[in-house]
Order: sequence, then C-alpha cells, then structure tokens
Amino acid sequence: MMILTSIQKGNPQHLPLVFMHYLGGSAHTWLPVMEALSKHYYCISLDMPGFGDSASQSPARIMQQAEWVRETLNDIGIVVRPWLIGHSMTGKLAAVMALQTPEQVAGVILTAPSPLCPQPMTDQQFAMQYEWQATQEHAEKFVAGSHQKPLADAVLQRTINDVLRANPAAFPYWAKTASQENFEHRYPNVSLPALLLLGEKDDNVPRFPQQLASTLHQFSPYEYEVIEGCGHLLPLEATEELAAIIEAFIKKYP
Repeated sequence: MMILTSIQKGNPQHLPLVFMHYLGGSAHTWLPVMEALSKHYYCISLDMPGFGDSASQSPARIMQQAEWVRETLNDIGIVVRPWLIGHSMTGKLAAVMALQTPEQVAGVILTAPSPLCPQPMTDQQFAMQYEWQATQEHAEKFVAGSHQKPLADAVLQRTINDVLRANPAAFPYWAKTASQENFEHRYPNVSLPALLLLGEKDDNVPRFPQQLASTLHQFSPYEYEVIEGCGHLLPLEATEELAAIIEAFIKKYP
C-alpha cells in the first residue's frame, strides 16, 4: 500500500473534490483554487509520486498511480464518489481512473490535460524534460515556459521551489514513459460528466480537436472552455475564474 501526502480543506461531510497537479507541481499548486471552493466542498489535493512531500517516491506508470490514489482516498475515509480534477499529467490519470471505474467517480475536470493517447511533444519540450537538470536556471526556464499571464512573486517563487524539490527522475520518466502510455479505445464510453479546460495560449498539450478525438468523446455529457490569455498553469494564472467555472459545472450534476 502507498499513501500519498495531501492537503485537505473544508468539511469532510461535503462533496469531495480530488485535485491532482501538473508535472513539477505539488499539492500546493491547487491550494488557491481550493481556498475558493472549500466553503462548500471537501477539497483534497495530492502530492503525486516524485513531487511535493512525495518527492522521495519513485515515479510510476499511470495504472500504478491510479491504485495509489484510490488507496489514499480510502485511507482518508472518502466514501462518497469524488470528482477527480487533474491538471496536465494527471489529466490523463483522472480520465483513466474515471473510465476504468466509473461507478467510483462523480465526474472529471480535465485541466490542460495530457490526453489518453501518447502525448505529442516538440523536440524542445521532450529535451527539457528528458535531459532534466535540477538547477535554479532550468527550473526557472521550465516554469517560464508554462505560463502566459504573470504570476505574483510569492506564487512564482513557490512554483519554482516545487519544481526544484521534485525527484529529478520524475521528469525524464514522464517524457519517455508515462506520457507515452496509450489508453485510447481501451475502455468503453461512460455516462459521466466531464469538463475540459484549456488555456488559450497553451502549447504544452493538444488543442481541443485532438483532446476531443482522443479523450473527451468517451464521456457524456461533456463541455469544454478555453480560458482567454492563459498558458498551461491555469490554477495559478486564472484562480478565481477557474474556481467559478468548476463550481458552476459541478452544480449541474448534484
């Protein structure tokens, strides 16, 4: 059994929302959004293997991560079907978990997600991750290439620090192995609500047509929204807007 470290906000009696972060992030990445939602929801943000306070853990394949997330939620005591909210690399994970065991999930929010198919990358994007250097300069360059809207100084520094404290092996592992796992057409379509959120200026993940063809079409009903002016770090670039969009969508499916 593997229990991932987590941050929890809100009343455990409320509907649970499970937040999972992007490559290089931590449970803190979603904290600003959680603060906005925790009045009405039980918000749980996880440190994925190799990141945050789980940095000592080795990176793992998608199916192994799914098992650890379920074990962690059981350990926390989640008995109501949660909403899974994945960002970037964990968008792929959230979609797989929902398709694999739809009876255990209320719905999914796919935030700038890696698709179910092998994730396309430019040579530059692949090299940035596969030839990872755990240095201040490399971390700053990685973060700078992930957002379009300016981040507050404290948020920017915390984001860079998250990247620096990650297990260095997690970046090449994602680029070469986990991101290239293919779950297209592996599971039947499901009757679960799904919301796809993309940054208008995000070049790190596929645009809507490929997201629809690879992933979103497997869920019903589904919606999508493009956040104007944003890059890849939607939880940090558009915190209030993202929280409002998520809450409005979840309220449609009580």
